Amino acid sequence: MRIAVVGATGLVGEVLLGLLPESRFADAEIVALASADSAGKRIPYANGELTVSELVSDSFAGVELAFFAIGDELSERFVPQALDAGAQVVDKSNAFRLSEGVPLMVPGVNDDALGDAKLAANPNCTTIGFVHAIAPLMRFGIEEVVAATYQAISGAGRDAVSGFWEQAAQALQDEPDAYSIAAADALRTVPAVDDLVGDEHKEETKLRLESAKILGLEAERIFATAVRVPVLVGHCVAVHLRLCDEIDEAKVRDALGESPTLQVLPTGETPTSADAVKHRDRVVVGRIRVRPQQRTVDLFAVADNLHIGAALNGLRIGEMMCG
Repeated sequence: MRIAVVGATGLVGEVLLGLLPESRFADAEIVALASADSAGKRIPYANGELTVSELVSDSFAGVELAFFAIGDELSERFVPQALDAGAQVVDKSNAFRLSEGVPLMVPGVNDDALGDAKLAANPNCTTIGFVHAIAPLMRFGIEEVVAATYQAISGAGRDAVSGFWEQAAQALQDEPDAYSIAAADALRTVPAVDDLVGDEHKEETKLRLESAKILGLEAERIFATAVRVPVLVGHCVAVHLRLCDEIDEAKVRDALGESPTLQVLPTGETPTSADAVKHRDRVVVGRIRVRPQQRTVDLFAVADNLHIGAALNGLRIGEMMCG
């Protein structure tokens, strides 16, 4: 089998290449594709190396499955070419997520949505952790969801990580005063992730619309605030749910505990971004607070935004597509 990884030199592509040798695609021929600037670069793969090739129109000859981890404009251009060449495609960009007829997949949550689609979209990294955390509670009916996300620097890509290190080092070297350090660009918490459109930033819109499509909820019942925090890996989300049915903590914990994609912490333990790295293939949930009379649940969930929030989710979609 011939598999293309488009965006092989990016953060998500790098993680995906680390997962493929341990997957059902271990024996596949891997084609590493990236921009012209990366062409010819040697990158590690399994026990050897791959040579990166430039992404061009004829890159998909003989490719049966293509994973895309590049920007929207490039996906819009090259995904149709991969499909025309006969490949099945898993796309991580925002280009096709809300397109009619394109399943937006989170394996373990909405498996039935895939059908026989040749193109499947991989949701936003924050959306993936969020829907894993609340999907088990759909059985109680959801009236309203309020979410505040705390998103790691790596969600913005490799350049953002490099810039963070440089700015943080400069701030710590030049400004030893705690208040000055807190004011440094790299070390601030900023409730403005991506561009502002109307009264919402794009990351907030993505969470609402994507989660609604995946879970079958009304987007108007989901309210989101996205915050960028000075953490390298591990997206976090504080969730407040108002449910339709009567519930108690035992029912909520039982429902969450049935999900194989969740790591539910005992009462009194609080998940942090460090737990996301420790449990990379699960979403870690804790701080579960239930108010039966109000039918509300509060919880805090963390997920490795590069692993289960991106590359692993895409890999699982590819495995489903290939039967």
